[in-house]
Amino acid sequence: MSEHKETTEKKNKIAVFTNGWGCEFLSEVFEGIRKEAEADGVDIFVFLTYHLPVGVNSTTRKQMQLFHLFDPKEYDGVIVLANTLNTTEEQETIRNIVSNCSIPAVSTALRMPGASLIGTDNYHGAYELAEHIIEHHGAKDIIFISGYEGNEESAIRKKAIDDVLARQGLSVRETIHCNFDFYLATLTMQDWIDAGNKLPDAFVCANDHMALGVISALYVKGIKVPEEVMVTGYDDILDARFSYPSVATVSRQLGELGSQAYKELKHQMVERDPSREIIIKSHFIPTESCGCSTSEATVDLRLKKMRNFFFEDNETKMVDFYFQEIRVAMAQTENKEQFHSIADRTLGRRDFFGKNYCICTEPLFFELDDNANRKASERYHAQMDVLYEIRDGKPAELRMFNSSEIYPGYEHEPGKSNIYLLSAMFGNNMSIGYMILKNYPQIMYDLRFKRWLNNMESLLITVRQYMFSQKANRQLSEIYMNDFLTGMYNRTGCENVLFSYIENRKNEGKYTTLLFADINFMKKINDGYGHLNGDLAIKATARALRNALSEDWLFGRYGGDEFIAVGPGEATIDINKYRADFADAMKKIVERLKLSFELSASLGYCVIGPDDVGYIGDFIRIADMSMYEEKQRMHELMSGS
Repeated sequence: MSEHKETTEKKNKIAVFTNGWGCEFLSEVFEGIRKEAEADGVDIFVFLTYHLPVGVNSTTRKQMQLFHLFDPKEYDGVIVLANTLNTTEEQETIRNIVSNCSIPAVSTALRMPGASLIGTDNYHGAYELAEHIIEHHGAKDIIFISGYEGNEESAIRKKAIDDVLARQGLSVRETIHCNFDFYLATLTMQDWIDAGNKLPDAFVCANDHMALGVISALYVKGIKVPEEVMVTGYDDILDARFSYPSVATVSRQLGELGSQAYKELKHQMVERDPSREIIIKSHFIPTESCGCSTSEATVDLRLKKMRNFFFEDNETKMVDFYFQEIRVAMAQTENKEQFHSIADRTLGRRDFFGKNYCICTEPLFFELDDNANRKASERYHAQMDVLYEIRDGKPAELRMFNSSEIYPGYEHEPGKSNIYLLSAMFGNNMSIGYMILKNYPQIMYDLRFKRWLNNMESLLITVRQYMFSQKANRQLSEIYMNDFLTGMYNRTGCENVLFSYIENRKNEGKYTTLLFADINFMKKINDGYGHLNGDLAIKATARALRNALSEDWLFGRYGGDEFIAVGPGEATIDINKYRADFADAMKKIVERLKLSFELSASLGYCVIGPDDVGYIGDFIRIADMSMYEEKQRMHELMSGS
């Protein structure tokens, strides 16, 4: 029973959920969707993941953050390329989104609650394939190379083979599960041959990737296809056409599937009926791997691939080399602003990601430590950084934006269809953010996006590690050069930081004043009142010296009860004013702390001019002599009293 959709404001925007590993399936299906959306002036937001079929882990969950950016209220509908989804958690998450959202939804190939179905007839094409190899090539002994155990599409394709064989009183000799994967099929078949098994008449594979894997293993073992054994596939992917021999396969008319998915979504916008189902017929394409000749179109494709091989291979290598150069340039990046500046000179000179793209990062990715980052929310923050953006081929400013926009500053352009491709970025079990590209869908058709995304993730992790190493170095430097009792620089800090301050002012043609303070009768305080009170005297004197001078001065504890301060100066100074201000500050602290002992300090000075030559120790000795004269005077006054 259908139900009419409530009238809502049209957004001219749809979402597509897909996994990127099935890039060739994706390319043909998405092109079908794109052409229809372009005619209607509708934007497409592609939520692209790269989950591997290895179970749920932290990487899976970090990629899942992408789905939380989807707000059904902002879209007219959603298309799910369900048969590309590799993990159960990925499937369940999207299934929950679709079943709980109020907008129309369409699923391809696999049924999903709340969504109508656009599928292909897996049975018909596989049936034609089996008839062909049995009736035209005399195949009787067949081994079926299956996808995942329990996979619906693989099971339907095998049933077609079983039904044709049954008509001849035959059956499949063996089913080998290779999970739709080229590498697993290659390794499994090599082991199978090494085990001494007898070759069948044909290996019938549930997809082209496994067929290519089987052919590869047979070639390594010196077994010719199709002379010694036939191999067939399913899906009619480009790599199967380029290969030699080209793979006999089944076309699912994927471009038509994409086109029909969009048209069905439009129908659902007018009349909601999730139970609707449209099945597109598949058909068999005989060619070299089953013993037939190949088409002229396939020969032309193969020649084109050969002509373009050097360029494509060189481009892949150059991207990797270029990112290595960027890592070197970024090796000493200490903050986001510096990253942005260097990116202008490196990333900005290449169009790897097209003319419009954004690197959107979590606001605290470069600030939180590893553990805090790993424990961060499974949703992106409401406010995120545009760490780097190219807009219309030109760098844009570093800024923050509301992640609900997904593409910073997004607005629909009336009458125009734009494509926004976004994928999560993560590394070391931490969420980095996501990358979003505008109007560059072809980058996801051959895994270039994934390869370049990996490079970008590695770059950002490397930059972050350097930032944290510098932060740790600064903290160690502070520990190394700071006095724990007073918070001032220690002797090492005085000899480095304070001396650099003096040298910088000399280079600028400016005078510097150096003050040298020493606590009076410090030994009497320690002996008579104990070392805890001695420490209190040191801290009180340090605080008094800070209070007596302005914030643009630098301070250090040079020795046990000796202190240094350096700051702006003139050729001549009124040392008595400095001494009076210091004594007044000391008096206030003594009164506030209610000290049980008398506390005072002597103050000496040295004025350092632009032309004065010497090290900080030389200037301190001059100030120390001045301080000693003051101390003698103070001792005489106190003794006289």
